[in-house]
Amino acid sequence: MDGNWTQARARGERAVRGKSLAPHALPAVISRVEKTEPRPEAPARLLSLDALRGLCAGIVFLSHWHLWSDFTPVGAVEVALRHTGEWLHDSLSLLTWPTGGHHPAVLGFFVLSGFCIHYPFARRALAGEPPPPWRDYFGRRFRRIMPVYWAATALGLVFVAAEALRPTSSPLLRLHATGSLEDIVVRVTAMAGLYPREIFAGNYILTTVTVEIFMYAAYPLIYAYAARGRWITLGSAFLALHVLAITLLRFFTPYWIFNSVFMLGIFWYAGALAAHLYLTARRRVAGSWVLLVWAGFLGLKTLPHFTGLNLLKQGAWGLVCMLGILWIVDRERRSPCTVGSPPVVFLGHVGAASYSLYAMHTPAIMLATWTLLQFGVHRYALQLVATLAASLCATALAYETLERRYYRSVAAVTPPPR
Repeated sequence: MDGNWTQARARGERAVRGKSLAPHALPAVISRVEKTEPRPEAPARLLSLDALRGLCAGIVFLSHWHLWSDFTPVGAVEVALRHTGEWLHDSLSLLTWPTGGHHPAVLGFFVLSGFCIHYPFARRALAGEPPPPWRDYFGRRFRRIMPVYWAATALGLVFVAAEALRPTSSPLLRLHATGSLEDIVVRVTAMAGLYPREIFAGNYILTTVTVEIFMYAAYPLIYAYAARGRWITLGSAFLALHVLAITLLRFFTPYWIFNSVFMLGIFWYAGALAAHLYLTARRRVAGSWVLLVWAGFLGLKTLPHFTGLNLLKQGAWGLVCMLGILWIVDRERRSPCTVGSPPVVFLGHVGAASYSLYAMHTPAIMLATWTLLQFGVHRYALQLVATLAASLCATALAYETLERRYYRSVAAVTPPPR
């Protein structure tokens, strides 16, 4: 794991009390960008973000593990397992799922990504330090993303070849094995987030990773505006992309639009803005505000459908994620010992390998199911075990041989502040 979790309890950060951040205070806070000094207690590393990353990756994986384990359960035990999975999935959908097109944890990932990318740059800028050379930034982002991305692409294509050579009767496998030569080229070149076509090619979920890649590429421009306090301009630009997405729905499949930069960029912006507010706002976000916005989100889900309701629900859930991150990192700042609790430590370990888990689990699940069908196995319990084992093995292999070899977080070699 990148973080120094074993030292978390020993951190001696000074606890600071504050007041709740009211909505009417946001414009004033944003307008004081160039006049505000960074919080002196803002650490270089926020360990709770690793736990959040692990939570999001775990939820995405568990959702797919349940949904794609589609053999018919036989017997009381298998039926109980299936019903338990359905209950958990339905509960998650009720409490967090904004629309049929966006997984709530994926939206959380984008908010978290914006926070994590902008936080160290904003922290340096507010301390009067220049940003690192952009060449170094792009090199680190490339090593962070592309080795695992290409490995996940290759594993997906192995599944496509397997299904093509020895086809099964599974509609799910046939769907995920869909892919023309053009689709494969777009997948390998990481252009799926901008290419107006729904692409499976053995690893459908990598489309959202390509949107992340686009945001990383665009970040120097985003930083140039953020450094000048042009947050309203940036927000207007991402809102315009959202409006453009609505127009594009007339011409392109919504399955691509929902997973493109046009829809997802604004959540990344929300995370970057949250990092700025954490460093500059003197008032903290209270947990009650997170719950209040969450309640508003649930209220929107009960309304009869009207044009624009889905966008409102997505925006409300994005705000829940944004305020939730601000509340969690402020709690870590005020009570550093919380990051040493066993659940947070466990999620932190998951978070360290979260990208490999996210990128590799789809083709691993499909290949495990394909293998079972080739041997004539249709037991639901065996499918659960096989798909879980395949996903964990693929994740561990990618993490140990690629992530830890080609990328090492700067924070991993930086001792935590005392």
